[in-house]
Amino acid sequence: MTNIPTAITGKLRAEMPGPREVLRRVLFPFALFSVVLLMLFVLSWYLLLPRFTRVELHGVPQDPTRLQTYVEGVQAETKKMEEKRLALILPLDQSPYGVLVQEKMSQPSLLSFHEQLKNVARTFLPEQSQAVVLQSISWECDTVVVTGDVRNVGLQSMAVLAQFVSAVRVMPGIERVDFPSFTRERDETIGFHSPFTIRIHFS
Repeated sequence: MTNIPTAITGKLRAEMPGPREVLRRVLFPFALFSVVLLMLFVLSWYLLLPRFTRVELHGVPQDPTRLQTYVEGVQAETKKMEEKRLALILPLDQSPYGVLVQEKMSQPSLLSFHEQLKNVARTFLPEQSQAVVLQSISWECDTVVVTGDVRNVGLQSMAVLAQFVSAVRVMPGIERVDFPSFTRERDETIGFHSPFTIRIHFS
């Protein structure tokens, strides 16, 4: 009875492989598995990932590896356009935008000039403040065109028109006033009147 366990133990020890034998048996399957796994990774990297991660920009497919270059190009182009915009706007002194602003500021305000004309029309002939009626005012190039009518003064409408033009000529900032054609017409409602169109040039 005492020799049986010893015999079994010796047999088991004889059948158990050593560490080198275990390593030799495991090394080949492990190396084969590693090679197959590496090949799968390489195939998926070059075949599967580009297919499923491709991005389409403006109808053109872009690879993920080129997206960074595309973003850098867009940022550089955006910076150039912003610099060009700033060059057009700032500084105002020499830029095209600055020239337009200065030209706009140099032009007279039609609203304020119209008020000045109405004031002249009311005050240049105190005894008849309703003699000159301003109908329209417009801007043509560097000239202001004023249309109106002289009425309620009877046969003196042309003389009153000449006085009004002379009063306009002495207004500040006026370089020249083109005299209108002096005509006198008769209307059944307002009587004698003189319609006019004068052109005012600023200095």
